[in-house]
Amino acid sequence: MNNMDLIENLRSQSTWKLLGLGIITYGVYFAYYIQTQSREINAAINSDDNISSALINSILVMSYASLALFIAYLFVEEGHPIEGVSGLVDMIVGIMLIVWGFKARNRVNSCCNLSTESDIWFHGLWTFLFTPMYFNYKVNCILESNVEQAGVRLKTNIK
Repeated sequence: MNNMDLIENLRSQSTWKLLGLGIITYGVYFAYYIQTQSREINAAINSDDNISSALINSILVMSYASLALFIAYLFVEEGHPIEGVSGLVDMIVGIMLIVWGFKARNRVNSCCNLSTESDIWFHGLWTFLFTPMYFNYKVNCILESNVEQAGVRLKTNIK
């Protein structure tokens, strides 16, 4: 599989749609997005470097726990222990999303032989700040620029 095949397989949806669905579902949709993208990345790389299914399943479970605690928090008084537990679970989910973001980023950069000089290299700072939205955004940007470059090549060949 070449690098553009992997990137093409990672195409999912617009980043705005991902963000909206993630907000509406209180992050559960992000967990399913991560599961889908991890499956594609793992299929493209050496099995020794696979993103752990334990991490993916933990993200799913903790996302549902976070949602359940958020709903429960809506029905209790301020200062209830659920408030603290909910905050802790949210923080754990956030950390797990960042861990996944770096694992996915590193595997895609490695699989596609991308270096820091490459325009399509997945950047660490943006991965840290906006995982998984940055991952989705970057995939879409790479595919759009590839289509534009192909269009330029096609127009040049027609002349």
